[in-house]
Order: sequence, then structure tokens, then C-alpha cells
Amino acid sequence: MNENLTQKIRDDFDRIALYDQERCDHNNHYHSFLLKQLPKHCQNILDIGCGTGEFSRLLAQRAEQVVAIDLSPNMIEVGKQRSRHYANIDFQIADILQWKFTLEKFDAIASISTVHHLPLENLLPNLKAALKPGGRLVILDLLKHENMRDMVSDFVAVPLNWLLQKLKNNHLQKSPEAAAAMREHLLTDQYLTLSQAQRIYTRNLKSAKVRKHLFWRYSVVWEKSTTV
Repeated sequence: MNENLTQKIRDDFDRIALYDQERCDHNNHYHSFLLKQLPKHCQNILDIGCGTGEFSRLLAQRAEQVVAIDLSPNMIEVGKQRSRHYANIDFQIADILQWKFTLEKFDAIASISTVHHLPLENLLPNLKAALKPGGRLVILDLLKHENMRDMVSDFVAVPLNWLLQKLKNNHLQKSPEAAAAMREHLLTDQYLTLSQAQRIYTRNLKSAKVRKHLFWRYSVVWEKSTTV
């Protein structure tokens, strides 16, 4: 990934972290779905793009050790503050593309709204190698529409999104600074279509399950074979 773009992403999320509120959003709406795809108990889990550690803390309740990685120092600092009661989370400031993976170390690897920033063709072989046989990879990321069916689905998601925000976040108002920081970041975001995602993941991870969800998201679930 271009160094200037990496720095821009780091700076954007350092800024976003300053205004972060613990609120319901399109990512944590799918936390329970993602958890259901993972083993009930794990020794080691890797969380890529952990942000303020909300999902890391859920993972820590079913793992002996969670390694939570994020590019943004400010995100990691907020994550540490909010995770003081979780001694089994190892927060690390790192670029996952430069991180040293250990062969067959993790029972599970998770990533939420992060891989659209990364070259998947370079990343996926490392994730595959770092999983133990029988280990699970779960990914949730953003999606762009590519046909009329997707446009209809996205249209349906708009009123549902309004209802979700009203029910879950009625007492929380996003500050103008927070909204501006996110708008600035979204200018550089690029997303896959569902067919692009299916091609990339199934080419690199045999039998990966790629599916579309409401709220402009897709998921990937893949289990590493236990046979050679």
C-alpha cells in the first residue's frame, strides 16, 4: 500500500478516535453474527483493525489471548483505556502488512471494516498461514452495489438504518467534529462489489462463504482444512 495513503488512514483514525462514542453502528450490529461463526473457546485470536477494542473485548471472553492490532495510536490508546479489566488483550500499534505473522498460531482471525484499506491478494495468504488447522477466519467489510438488486437492498436499508439509530442511539448525538472527521476519511475509501469479493476470496480461500448483508456490508467465513 502507498506510504502516503497509509499515513492518511492513520491520521484519519487518530482524529476519529478523539470523538469516538460507544454507540450502536453498522459494525457492532453484526458482532453476534460474527461470534457465532467462531469456536466457543480459543487459545489465541487475532483482531485486525481493532479500533477502540469493542469486538476485541467480546473475543477476550472466549479466548486465552487476543492480539488486537490497529494502525492508529489514538485508537489503541482508547482501546487500552476501555479494556483495563481485560488482562488477556495485547493491543499493538502496527501496520498489518508489515507485521510478522507466526505460522499456525491462531485459532481464529477476525477483522471488521478494515480490509478495504488493504491489498487482499497480499494479505490473505498471510492470514491463511497464521491460522491453525481447523481455525476460522471471519471478516466483515463494506460493500458497494453493482446491480439493480443491490440498489433495491440498499434502498431498503435506509429506513431500517434510521430506525436502528433511533432505537439504539436516540440519546447520543454525533458531534459535528466526529461527523466531519468521518466524512473526510470516506473520501479515500474504495469498496468491492459482491462479485469482486467472491472472486478474490474463493480464489485464495477454497470454500470461503461470502454473503451480502444489510447496511452495506458483506461477510466472509472460512475454516482452514485440518488435512494436508
